[in-house]
Order: sequence, then structure tokens, then C-alpha cells
Amino acid sequence: MLAEPVLTEATALPDPVATGPLRKCIATGEQLPPERMIRFVIGPQGDVVPDLARRLPGRGMWLRAERALVEKAVAKNLFAKAARAAVRASADLPERIERLLLEGALSDIGRARRAGRAVSGFVKVEQSIGRGQAALLLVPEEAQGDGLDKLRSSGLPIERLGDAEVLGGVFGRDQAVYVAISRDDAGGHFTQRISAAAARWRGYRMNSAG
Repeated sequence: MLAEPVLTEATALPDPVATGPLRKCIATGEQLPPERMIRFVIGPQGDVVPDLARRLPGRGMWLRAERALVEKAVAKNLFAKAARAAVRASADLPERIERLLLEGALSDIGRARRAGRAVSGFVKVEQSIGRGQAALLLVPEEAQGDGLDKLRSSGLPIERLGDAEVLGGVFGRDQAVYVAISRDDAGGHFTQRISAAAARWRGYRMNSAG
């Protein structure tokens, strides 16, 4: 019997329930928990670097995890004001963060799939629910209709993440509309992590000035 990959918390995103001292948002002045914010540091070339894992060395600058605030910080040069130095924040920084947040969530789903804990396709998802294995359901943002209504009737948490093509890529398919993540052996921490990552991506994306 082949050994399956072990799901652990030692990956790129911080624990969604991590606690710590409050940090000040450089755009709003709010004091918020780190898990509700995005940390930035200044790179060796004076560029603003997003530190989603909150592990990079250097003095951190913090923004509430909303795209509109990153857009504001770039437009109004708030990073340079906070750093009290001439630093560069690229115009594509808001888009880059959105992409990194999505990639982080997809990476964890990919790990779950390789460990045999994630399936796609309505029939397989229904079977996972029926066997009591499913702990979290994922659908693309555009999902709607009877299939989604049936999943809602299961009472399981449902998160929207990316689009059908993006989700399909995790499973080597052109598209995936329905995904189920099985219960894990670590008290549900890994499925909670995926759920939190999906919600973080969606919350960031929905709060856009555009």
C-alpha cells in the first residue's frame, strides 16, 4: 500500500486561527489581529513585498486584507510614508496579492487531492457526502442551479473559490464545478485552513475599489 502525503500545518499560509498582538493598518489606522491583515516588507531593491505567511525578516507594514486598501496604498504612496523611505510599490501589487491568495488555497486543495482527501465531480461529491467523509465543499464563483441547491441541503459548509477552469486544473480537468474535501486526521485543522484561505481570497477580492 502506497503511503499518502501527510497533511500538516507547515505550509505557506499562516494558521487562520492564529492569535497575536494587534497591528495598525497604514491605510485606515485600525488596530486589527494579524490574521485579518496582510503584512508587507521592503525588499533588498527597495520594492514592497507582500508577506502572506508573515515570516519574512524586516520591519512589517500592515494593511487590512482588502484589495481596495492595497489599491489605495499604492495610489497614495502610503508604503513610502509608513517606511519613511523611498520605496516602490508596483502598480500590479493588488492583482499579485489576489493571485497569491488564490494560489495558496489551490495549493492546499492539490495537497488534499494527492492525499486522497479531495474529489471533484457531482457524483463523487455526493458519494463523499453520503459516506460521511466530506467536511468542506468548494464551488467556483459562477456556480448556481439545482446542483448547488442539493449541496446546500447537506448542511456542510460551502466556499466559493476561483472559477471552474481554475478548480479543474487542480484535478487535471478542463473544469470542476463541485469539489469535496474529506475530513482530516488533525481535528479538522486542514479543512478549516482551506475554508479560511478561500474566504480570505474572496473577502480580499470583493473589497475592491474597481
